[in-house]
Amino acid sequence: MKYDGQISELKNLLPNAKSILIAIPAGADIDKLSAGLALFLTLEAAGKQVSIVSDDNILVSQSHLFGVDHIQKTLPSTDGGNLTLTLEGVAASDGTVPALEKLDWFAENNNLNLVFHVLPGQIFQPGRIVPHYQGSGFDLIFVAGAANLNALGNVYSQNQNAFSGAHIINIDTQTANTSFGQTNVLDAAASSVCEVITNLITDLGYNLDTDTASNLLAGMFDATSNLSDPKVTADTYMAVANCLRVGGKKPSVGSANTATPVIKSAPQNVIAKSQPTYDWNAVAAAIGQQVTPQVVTNAADNNQPSPEEQPAAEGVISETVEPEWLTPKIFKGTSLG
Repeated sequence: MKYDGQISELKNLLPNAKSILIAIPAGADIDKLSAGLALFLTLEAAGKQVSIVSDDNILVSQSHLFGVDHIQKTLPSTDGGNLTLTLEGVAASDGTVPALEKLDWFAENNNLNLVFHVLPGQIFQPGRIVPHYQGSGFDLIFVAGAANLNALGNVYSQNQNAFSGAHIINIDTQTANTSFGQTNVLDAAASSVCEVITNLITDLGYNLDTDTASNLLAGMFDATSNLSDPKVTADTYMAVANCLRVGGKKPSVGSANTATPVIKSAPQNVIAKSQPTYDWNAVAAAIGQQVTPQVVTNAADNNQPSPEEQPAAEGVISETVEPEWLTPKIFKGTSLG
């Protein structure tokens, strides 16, 4: 399993996670959007209560992705519920706190003070204090393709309490990523976020389905210009193959957001006495089409017969009389009639 070493804690948290959020950065491309939706569909199919949010409006070019109608711009309320303060890094594996003798609290000037009585010779220094709102917040927050939490836009800036009270899973390929998650699945060598998600879903023990795989293929093909990017490796092709095996559909070239231009033929009823010179590039730019110049040549250039040589059935009468036609003619024969 490719990311097994990075997700050991996440594997323990997932079975009991009741509320999960998937956050997509502002200005997300097809790759990041597809990655988030693939996670959403996978966790929803596993029976999890999951929401997906983005600070952006969905574009027409993104509307073909499966599950896109579930993306919201605002989070469910995280207010209320019992507040739990988690002090990280102070408990032993057996659940005891070796450095702590007891805990007291008292109110002072509208503040609540917690007093941790530390045993002599011991050090009690939490690595981080995290608030949890039991019953109303998110247990897990997956962030797909964001270098930092500020990249989420209003989704983060207006809901910082929700993020501070949850276990954050940071999934990204950017070298500038700040490792802001409690779980960080970072792979700068991967060609796309969707490539990472394809492996992550399998590493977590979930199965790909047709819709999820189709989203992942759309993201991988978009991020790599149809697998032509130099970052494409054997791992990329393996991820693509895994998606195709379960019935994922490759994106059709030019079907999503490109339109095939309609090329009209040049008029056939216009004949020029001499061939004009056109700036065909200027013509193409003016009408927004690819134009192939139609060459019209003079009759003499094609060695076509002169009007005198054309059959009379064509209705062509010469205006010039040949001189020998006016000379008297004497016809001779071998016998008289």
